[in-house]
Amino acid sequence: MQRIFWLAWRDLVLEFRGRTGLLSAVFFLAVMLFILAMAFGPNPQDLRKAAPGVLWVALAFAGSLLAGRAFGLEVEDGTLDDLLLTPGSREWIYFGKLLFQFALLMLVGLVLLSLTAGLFYLPLQRWGWYLVVLLLGSLGYAAISTFYAGMLARLRGRDVLLPLLLFPLVIPVVLAAVRFTQGLAQGVPVVELLDWLRLLLVFDVIYVTVCAMVFPYMLEG
Repeated sequence: MQRIFWLAWRDLVLEFRGRTGLLSAVFFLAVMLFILAMAFGPNPQDLRKAAPGVLWVALAFAGSLLAGRAFGLEVEDGTLDDLLLTPGSREWIYFGKLLFQFALLMLVGLVLLSLTAGLFYLPLQRWGWYLVVLLLGSLGYAAISTFYAGMLARLRGRDVLLPLLLFPLVIPVVLAAVRFTQGLAQGVPVVELLDWLRLLLVFDVIYVTVCAMVFPYMLEG
């Protein structure tokens, strides 16, 4: 657990110290949300209907933009081999990078949620449930993106291949998150939306478990 925490903390410190990757992603997504808000027109009802889909599409783009940050610094600095030489099982590397990716996605997700609420009239009265679905959706996305980022870390074309491999597998996560968020925006009782939340939780458990089990063999290969 100490290894997992300190690896994630080190990556977060380096990311915020550099700031270029995170700030460029947030700026790009903010501009995208503004353009989409202008495209849907001034009608608040139309904007509110589009808000859940726009939010999770923007977060999916954020995940693809930030996915390479998990192992990009390791490859640039040549420290990936140092991590592999650390005694013990390799699962801690995956969980440390997963925690780093999850923290980045949650931070960007909170910014996107605030921007979406302001531009698309998304009601945030039930903000606690928005945080729950944002947490579960970010975890599922981070689980897959961390695994593929490690698998493609040493390839030159990883920035192109990563979204192609990533998007097909995160469709269930994005779909469940969009439907739950859509129900919250429309005022549907949460009891009627819990099936989508359970589906999201199941995919999170499956993705994290399978990726953690396969990750050490993938690194050795």
